[in-house]
Amino acid sequence: MTGFPDGPELPPDGSGTPADSGGPDRRDEGSDPVERLLRSPGGYLAAPPGTFERVRRRAARRRRARALAGGTAAAAVIAGALFLTGVIAPGGDGTVVGPPADRSLASGVPTPSGRPTPTPGTPSATGGQSTHTPAGRPSATPSSGAASSAPDATPTTPPTSADTAPMCTAAQLSAGLGGSDAGAGNLYRYLVITNKSATTCRVAGYPGLSLLDANGRQIGQPATRDARTYAAVVLQPGAAASDTIHTVNQQGTCLAASAQLRMYPPGSKASLTFDGQVTVCDDTFEITPFVAGRTGNPPS
Repeated sequence: MTGFPDGPELPPDGSGTPADSGGPDRRDEGSDPVERLLRSPGGYLAAPPGTFERVRRRAARRRRARALAGGTAAAAVIAGALFLTGVIAPGGDGTVVGPPADRSLASGVPTPSGRPTPTPGTPSATGGQSTHTPAGRPSATPSSGAASSAPDATPTTPPTSADTAPMCTAAQLSAGLGGSDAGAGNLYRYLVITNKSATTCRVAGYPGLSLLDANGRQIGQPATRDARTYAAVVLQPGAAASDTIHTVNQQGTCLAASAQLRMYPPGSKASLTFDGQVTVCDDTFEITPFVAGRTGNPPS
């Protein structure tokens, strides 16, 4: 035994290398991590038999389903177009023919002749008025119940406007003096005309007016016009219109009082003569245009 540690046991052959030493570079097999990374990968697993065939069948089924859905949508569009074409009225005016509100109204009882007749109690669609039925189409005769509930079909005369009514003639009118008014030395008397005929007529504007004595001779000059705007007055049978006669009360020179007045309706060459007393003083004798009513123009 010496002062140095015991060296490793030499092999029997005297090579000088310890028997239990693998050298500085010796490692256990498979212990190098880099070696594991550099190893070639193992082979891939093969697909089970029939896998690709099943994928192809599924794809074919999806294509058929899409084609069927597209065909269904196209059929729906065509059916909708045919429906709209069928419900449009044949006249070509774009009127949509809807279903009847009550099937009992639209249905009829077949007769031996093959033409439908309306069900009893069916109301008339024309409110009791007769209508022309085109040839070849069945006509519906309203029942007694429908006739009793139908409104009165007696035609009514529409109101006549001022543009369509004819001018009143002297033969259609009666005339006379109405009420009166006074103020500040002025006298106002109302000339009233009435439609005594059975037809509607109109007056528009100023009448012609003169004073007459008991023998029918004219006194002084005809009345002058008081300038005013006016509109036509439509006179139904029995209706009246009026204007205002303006004179002054005992001023200046006065003419004899009248016993009668002569009036020409607007636009007429025939006149009306009626009783009335009017005195003209100071050459003041004016007339206004006609307005509706009996209280002059402007109405009092």
